This record gives sequence, structure tokens and C-alpha cells, in this order.
Amino acid sequence: MSFTTVSIDIGNTAIKAGVFENGALQNVFRFEDTDGLKLWSENLPSTMPVIISSVTNDDLGSFYQYFSNLIVLDFKTKVPLVKKYETPETLGNDRLAATVGAWALHPNQSSLVIDAGTAIKYDFVTGDGNYLGGSISPGVEMKFKALHRFTGKLPLIEKNKDFQLTGNSTEQALLSGVMYGTLLEMQGFIDAYSINNENMQVIMTGGDSSYFADRLKGTIFAEPNLVLKGLFEILKYNAPQL
Repeated sequence: MSFTTVSIDIGNTAIKAGVFENGALQNVFRFEDTDGLKLWSENLPSTMPVIISSVTNDDLGSFYQYFSNLIVLDFKTKVPLVKKYETPETLGNDRLAATVGAWALHPNQSSLVIDAGTAIKYDFVTGDGNYLGGSISPGVEMKFKALHRFTGKLPLIEKNKDFQLTGNSTEQALLSGVMYGTLLEMQGFIDAYSINNENMQVIMTGGDSSYFADRLKGTIFAEPNLVLKGLFEILKYNAPQL
């Protein structure tokens, strides 16, 4: 008999729901807003085990009312990692879920998670399952918008993969500064963590990861659904019968 669970990731710019059958991710659904998510979720059995992670202030009251087996991830939720973060109540749910996903994919190995989204998050988990924290920096769209907004003449351009070290036009110079600069930032974090973690795994996720994964040195594991998979692991950890 199959057993179905749902993981929901409500991010700053994207909302995703993953349907798991017997622990394997079968389908991913994307929504423009929480209204679309709510309409979709009302077609699910109310007894289905569901976990939700949200980094927004959207009202989740209707989910509490509908699902009887619901976990809304917060800093009090039990997770299969030891959190060494000094302010766990301020830790982003997506960051925590991503590191749990990385730990599940590469157990007993240290991992650096790079989540390239609205912001770029770097999170580190040790080989013995300690989540130490990481870094947060502006995402590429935020950088482009800041350059346009806080200057008089620089245009607002869109991100693309055609960037190089030396820009021979204003547009290319902006691409170099933002895209190539972000690439060097990522490589710098990887190199810095690698000094004391020789067998460290690097896992990339997030909507902008495809712009950088192929250009980074070393073995990079791309996992676009890392947060959804981490959420499933947290749900399973809190409901062992799954």
C-alpha cells in the first residue's frame, strides 16, 4: 500500500508543493500565490500528512483548520540535526530544511548548501550532523535593482548566462560585476570551507543555481527540490510511522 505525504515551500518569490509516494518525490506543483496553493490543497484528503515551510507573513490559518496531520515548521520543530545557531528563532525555515535535505542526501559527510534565490544563502552542516549556520548575501536580481535604483544612469538589465570577466559595454560590465562577482563569491565560500573540510559536498539549489553550477570548480550537486526533500525528512522525523 502506498503512503502519500506533501511538503510545501512558501518562499519570497516562489511557492512549491511536492507530493511524495513512499518517500520518493513524484510531482512538484508551482503556484503564483497562496490563494492558488489553498485551492489546490483543498483537493487533498484532510488526513494527509503535510508539512509547510514559509518565509513570508502569509496567513496559514486555513491550513491549520483543514489538515489534521499538519506540521508548520518553526524553530521549535524537532529536526534530525543538532542546531548550533545562536538565534534559532530567527533562522529561516528554508535554510534549515535545505541543510536537512543535504544531510539526508549525503549522510555522515560535511556539506555546504548554496541556495541561490532572492537572497543567496550559504549553510554548513558537519559530518556528524551539526548545523553551524552560514552566510546571507543579496541575490543577483537584488544587486541589479540596487545598481539601477541608487545610481543616476545605470540601466536595469536582466540576468543571463552570457557574462565574462571583462565587460566591453555598460551592460556587459554590469553583468560582470553582478554575475561574475557572484560566481567568485560562491567559489570563495567553497574554497574557504574546503580548507578544513577535505571531503565536503557542495549542493546547489534555488532558482538562480543554473547560472553558476557549471562554472564552479569541483563537483557540484544540483538539487532543485532540496528544500522539499528536507521538509519530507523533517516530517518523517516527527512521524516515524512514515
